[in-house]
Amino acid sequence: MHFLLFFLPFVITYITKDPTTSYLISWFGSIYLIVFSIYLDSKNSKLRFFNPLILSQGLFYGYTAITSIFYFIDQQGYQFFEKFSYPNNFEIEALANTQKYIVFSHACYLFGYFLFQKKEITSQEYKLSIGTNTYLKLSLGATIFALIFLKTPFAQLSSYLNIFSTICAVKYLGYSLENRRVFYKAFLYFLSIMVIGFLSGMKESTLFPLIYLGVILYDKYGVKRTSLVFIPIILAYFYFIPTINGVVRNAAWYENKGAVDILDELKDAKIYETDRIKSNNWAFLTTRLSEISMLNRYIESVPIRRPYYGFEIYKYGIQSLVPRFLWPSKQSPDVTAQQRAIENGALVLNSPNDFTSAKPQTIADAYMSFGYISIFLTFLVYGYLVHYFYFLLEKKFGYDLGVSILFYSLFSVLSKGGCFENLFNTTFYGFILIYITGHIFKRLNIIEPNSYL
Repeated sequence: MHFLLFFLPFVITYITKDPTTSYLISWFGSIYLIVFSIYLDSKNSKLRFFNPLILSQGLFYGYTAITSIFYFIDQQGYQFFEKFSYPNNFEIEALANTQKYIVFSHACYLFGYFLFQKKEITSQEYKLSIGTNTYLKLSLGATIFALIFLKTPFAQLSSYLNIFSTICAVKYLGYSLENRRVFYKAFLYFLSIMVIGFLSGMKESTLFPLIYLGVILYDKYGVKRTSLVFIPIILAYFYFIPTINGVVRNAAWYENKGAVDILDELKDAKIYETDRIKSNNWAFLTTRLSEISMLNRYIESVPIRRPYYGFEIYKYGIQSLVPRFLWPSKQSPDVTAQQRAIENGALVLNSPNDFTSAKPQTIADAYMSFGYISIFLTFLVYGYLVHYFYFLLEKKFGYDLGVSILFYSLFSVLSKGGCFENLFNTTFYGFILIYITGHIFKRLNIIEPNSYL
């Protein structure tokens, strides 16, 4: 019966004619689906915040569905709570139509997730043996090997290792909360990760560790105690980071300035003027925090100006599974994905030397293939795989290692989405790495077979 309730927001919005009402029903529908699915999964057990329905679904549909509210408010003619222009009715209608596809994909995702029938885990296959500095050693080791693999045909492994390294660094800080004698070392190491991420100009390099640390705290201390600390930190982060990150990115990426010069530039008081921060924050909230405006362009283009792609995008996804050293002439996945953005008007390059990059999100590629049919099939499989990998990793390695570390290291793409080329490739090799990682951990004596099995 709950399968039908997943599609209730979509059915209501599908028969609603007013664009503003339709959008709001779809938007609140995704919030309802997140809350309802967590309730269904956890009604007889304690909340576990690394459960994919909480963290992974929250990240994916928070980004895909919930953040579009700022663009919607902008198109209504508001900047924050101030009216500055007339509503853009054409874009609001397009936005309502797009949000309808999103809430449909969300229902399909949960349909697939609950379609997987897992058995109760009575005991895990391996038990974990964590020493005082195990997480620190794993983080440092992963960073070293990530740098080594960059120079080999297996450079893709570097992305998994970098995420794993970051997660282990945050885990080390979380571990130190119960082992205070390593707290200062853990805190300094975490701080170094944040500083390096900050100076890279990539917001994700600082936001992800913060969110992951917050989830550790929620798992340890519960909602009320953690929220008192974590929510103000996140609000302060989003208040300052759009402006500060813009300065850092411009200095590091385009002016080739070093860390000392960048930090010196951030001392300029003009950067922190209220009007400048307010303007930067609104631009960030309406354009960079959400890809809804780009998704509008894909839906406006296909199939009106360009026919559905059929199996073409799926073919590119499957081709991405073949390593380049086995197929040297293979088309670059970045090129094929970006070409779809260009030919559908989601990305406009102003000159041959314009290096702006943009690739379709998962829902865009699903829609452009066959419309509702491919959205249904893609997100049915998507949700099923999320639950399958979650169950497999918990069964083998338990919640602390299997779910909170390996699931988010090997299958981070399932928490943020991506073009089919990236989604197919990363998920496939992530599955293979489950078994390779298990073998490595056994050799390092981090895990050992559970004698009770």
